[in-house]
Amino acid sequence: MFPEELPKRFIKMFSFAGETVLDPFVGSGTTLKVANLLQRNAIGYEINEKFLDIIMQKIKDILFTKIDVIRRETKTEVKPIGYTPSIQDAKPEIDPKKLNFKKDSTYKIIDILSEDTIELNTGLIVKLLGIKIIDKDKSLEYLKSHVLKKEVLLKFDKNPILNENMVYAYVYLKNKIFINAYMIKSGMAKTDTEIDFSLKEKFLKLEKELINE
Repeated sequence: MFPEELPKRFIKMFSFAGETVLDPFVGSGTTLKVANLLQRNAIGYEINEKFLDIIMQKIKDILFTKIDVIRRETKTEVKPIGYTPSIQDAKPEIDPKKLNFKKDSTYKIIDILSEDTIELNTGLIVKLLGIKIIDKDKSLEYLKSHVLKKEVLLKFDKNPILNENMVYAYVYLKNKIFINAYMIKSGMAKTDTEIDFSLKEKFLKLEKELINE
């Protein structure tokens, strides 16, 4: 990808930038990737280490990248305060700008972050619900060749929100291909039996059918 092909919002963002771009909330690393493509240095902070694999996957193919990951060596003690929240165990909320609330709304996939994780044009990160990848290379090849840049529909199940940027979801192409199920039927994935979701029995049945073929 060359600078003239980048989204206009990023060109606008970086046209006033100096030699180094600072992103204090890195998330999946999109800002770092774009800064690097524009030949800027980039520094980012992210307290959630679960994003590290996604960030590394996103920027690993950029030719002029040197990456240093620095972790805090000492733990910071946080003294408890005398406060009890009125809402217990509140779940994180997704930025409403990242979700289309109209029925049958579609999204465009702009990036494949890993063998089971995609990024949408709204900035929402989607992890394919109910599957565990067993053939990473084949899965990446399938997603990049048949899913990337396509429009998709999302359907949600129990406890879909992982954090403010990421959700679990069932993903369907506009031609009705059910990506999660297809990856099981094609031998790229198996059923994730460690989590609870409505289609678990259906996925296990697909897995059994594949074994019996």
